Amino acid sequence: MLQNKVEVNTAIDFIGFVEVCFNIEDTTKKDGSKGKRLNLKIEDLEGQKCPVTLWDSFAVDMFTYMNDKKREKYVVIICHFGTVNLYKGKRGVANSFDLSRLFIDNADIEEISSFRERYVAKVSSSSSSNDNGGSYLISTVEDEFLNKGDFMLIGLLGTVLEKKKVLVIGTVTAICTDKLWYYNGCNHCKSRVEDRFVTKEGDDGSCDAGETKGLVCTNNECQGVDIYAIPRFKIPIRVQDSSGTVSLTLFDYEAFKIFKKSAKDLLAVQDQVVNSGEIPNPYPELFDTLVGKKYAFVINISDYNIEYQVENYGIAMATNDDDIIAALYSKFNINQHEQSESYGVPLSANLSNACEVTKDDASFTGDNVTPISNVDGSSKKASSCEVKRNLGEVYEVDDALRCSSTKRRMSDEIVEDEVVGLSKTLIPKTEK
Repeated sequence: MLQNKVEVNTAIDFIGFVEVCFNIEDTTKKDGSKGKRLNLKIEDLEGQKCPVTLWDSFAVDMFTYMNDKKREKYVVIICHFGTVNLYKGKRGVANSFDLSRLFIDNADIEEISSFRERYVAKVSSSSSSNDNGGSYLISTVEDEFLNKGDFMLIGLLGTVLEKKKVLVIGTVTAICTDKLWYYNGCNHCKSRVEDRFVTKEGDDGSCDAGETKGLVCTNNECQGVDIYAIPRFKIPIRVQDSSGTVSLTLFDYEAFKIFKKSAKDLLAVQDQVVNSGEIPNPYPELFDTLVGKKYAFVINISDYNIEYQVENYGIAMATNDDDIIAALYSKFNINQHEQSESYGVPLSANLSNACEVTKDDASFTGDNVTPISNVDGSSKKASSCEVKRNLGEVYEVDDALRCSSTKRRMSDEIVEDEVVGLSKTLIPKTEK
């Protein structure tokens, strides 16, 4: 199905491990009636992943089960008489309104029990098994910020020694102009695509001498065919709290929620400016609405960030909801006055749009990385193959997106000096 070998609207049965269950949504159907929609992502025993859409009672039943504290850790579903659908050029599966039957972790069904046993065995034998915590439920924004994740001051991010998600609160001080604010993504997996010369295969299976230029997905695991590019957000921003400043990257899903426009829409506006003979701004003016606003961010700290001391993090979730931020201040005993002050770094000092890159770090252009060794040789130097192998771990956003660093990591000594006087409740026990 992922290789487009099954026609859209074909009736099929499907089984899979539920990797992610998103929040249930209210929808309005074509006839004006109200309904429910639930998006999932399932995985088969070969590691191939597929989007699933459940509607109405199927969505309600699935979401209710995922919120049950007694549910199985590894949730497996079977849909009998499902259907192949197509959304934004990407194929997935869904329930049929009239014919489908959905089985959720039914222990009486041999196929479910057998599938779960084989999947758990595969995960247990994998080198990355520690990263798999079972089926994951992405809940409401309020729950994600208030009930999950560790809070940290920005100045302490460099002390984290394990892969995790953390919560930070800060003011957006700049939109960086040293990197593009979008990238051309694959219509199947959202990874970056690029133009390459590919060898054309003959009718007899042989490779013709001629080559053609076409778009190729940079994700080696992508199974998509008929690939085309979709502009997607990758907005580099600077965020500051009382302890320091950090570079974050705002990706497609969260950016669309904030601006209510797609990267394609904003590129079209810039194209109009170019066609009129004027010079466009480095980024859309709409982005300036972020500057000066306080946000709470859930960010991903990856193995790559830790090993190579890269302090540029991908944003998993963002909100500037006043009620949520006020609740976070209360929950974590954040002193409003201290948070409005910067230790010797006034807020205005960071309002420049350009984000400098020191030679102690790395030189970046778009999604490409060129390592530059430290002048005094004090930091670890990575080989080019190590950088290429680990670059994909920088961000866990939209499955396979790559990005890069702009800021040197703070030393532990500097961090200790700068957090003197802060409440001990702000420092996680594991980081003391």
